[in-house]
Amino acid sequence: MGHGKESPRQKMIGMMYLVLTAMLALNVSKEVLDAFTLVDDGLTTTTRNFAAENDALYARMDTEYQLNQSKVGDWKTRADEVKARSNELYEFINLCKIEIVQVKDEEAIHDGEVRLADVDIKDDTNIPGEIMIVGNRGAELKSHVEEYREFLLSYVDDKETYATTIEAIEGTLNTEVPELGLHSGSKKGATPTWESTYFENLPLASVITILSKMQGDIRNVESEMLGFLLDQIDAGDFSMNVLEAVVIPNSNYVFKGQEYRAQVFLAAYDSTNTPKVLLTNGQELTVDAGKGIYTTSSNSIGIKKWGGTIQLEDGGKTISKSFEASFEVAEANATISATGMNVFYRGIANPVAISAGGVAERDVDARISSGNISRKSPGVYEVLPGLQGDNATISVYASVDGSRRLMGNMDFRVLPLPTPDAIVQGIRGSEGALTVGKLSQLKLVEAKAKDFVFEVDYEIVSFEVAFMGQGGMWSTMSASNERFTNQQKQLFQQLKSGQRIMIEKIKASGPDGVIRSLNSITITVR
Repeated sequence: MGHGKESPRQKMIGMMYLVLTAMLALNVSKEVLDAFTLVDDGLTTTTRNFAAENDALYARMDTEYQLNQSKVGDWKTRADEVKARSNELYEFINLCKIEIVQVKDEEAIHDGEVRLADVDIKDDTNIPGEIMIVGNRGAELKSHVEEYREFLLSYVDDKETYATTIEAIEGTLNTEVPELGLHSGSKKGATPTWESTYFENLPLASVITILSKMQGDIRNVESEMLGFLLDQIDAGDFSMNVLEAVVIPNSNYVFKGQEYRAQVFLAAYDSTNTPKVLLTNGQELTVDAGKGIYTTSSNSIGIKKWGGTIQLEDGGKTISKSFEASFEVAEANATISATGMNVFYRGIANPVAISAGGVAERDVDARISSGNISRKSPGVYEVLPGLQGDNATISVYASVDGSRRLMGNMDFRVLPLPTPDAIVQGIRGSEGALTVGKLSQLKLVEAKAKDFVFEVDYEIVSFEVAFMGQGGMWSTMSASNERFTNQQKQLFQQLKSGQRIMIEKIKASGPDGVIRSLNSITITVR
């Protein structure tokens, strides 16, 4: 693997490793192999130092998480995954070292780690190849390194801003075959592989040292990634230079006995960096003291939704945050009622205007003690009083801060519908006069209430026509609805001037179902 960011100590050890490797190529004596022990010890010490520094970084991440779990949660999860994947690769490399040494020198393994100083077969060039090449551990290691590298790179979205981090990861975990191999271990004419370059025909001491260096590289790049993740915690924060106290009440309208509640907090903004506030329709708002000023008017009632995005430049990047809001447009109104005339009539729909000041119409609920009440349109209700009782009470409730609250009530008198007047050809109650021709054209008897506030339909259910016949005797002809019968019309044609008829015993039914007796009508023939 290549090199990322290294400490001066690690660079010195790396140079020693290259010098020793070059000396091996010149078939230098066994004392050179023993010198690898010094390099391996140095790499092991450096790796432990990296591990200790990484533990401190993990502890810092834990502290940040405890202070603000919602903000740090995602980055801590990634740090935990980096720790697990790094340890997994580190232990695989350690397994490779153990498998190489334990073939002939198991006594050199202490507490699960290889101590190169205790290895007697440092010059063996066969065992490393058997384990790493023939046993395929080298190919497995390469695959694990590549997977680890791609895993780390996947966490860095902004490759341009964090180019140094990218270079450190790609350089340290490089698995390409070096242009200048460590030796000529591959067969003549064969294309060298990453595995053969590092593990084939090399002395055991050299291979163990190479693996120790790879373990150090793992801890090194792990440290690089932890530093990157910690930087991301505050990467989206802004520098603010103005603090302002803000009070946002749940409502500026409070009923007697209702709790007033408000949020009080500090808002901060950067007076040197003005945000851009764009509505969803593309309109850009005027910004004053860091706050977008939104004004609008509406010619229709109901809930109006609006929103957009706030954009702020930060270090060459544009940070964009979306927002949504709503408000309700209500009709300007005043409820005026004559309290002395609070009357409902049975049998008809009585219109009532109901509102609760400061409460949206959708949160208003009206109930009646006797009868039925229903909403017909915003603020407009209809009442059908009950058939029994002379009084009804309307109670108005409203949903306020999530609870149901009685806003008030009003008592109403319940009266029957008035008895209408019977009308024939415009003749209402009193005597009238018609010609024989007009009498013959009569079609029906009507019933209408005079000067009543509501339009009420009454239905004539029966009536009688009384007339004086021969010998001065009165006779009657009946009708079972509002229309004159053919027999009655024939009678009208036979009448003489000066004769009289009476339309009487008139019965009418209103929408309340009550049968009423109406006035009689007397008509003289002209």
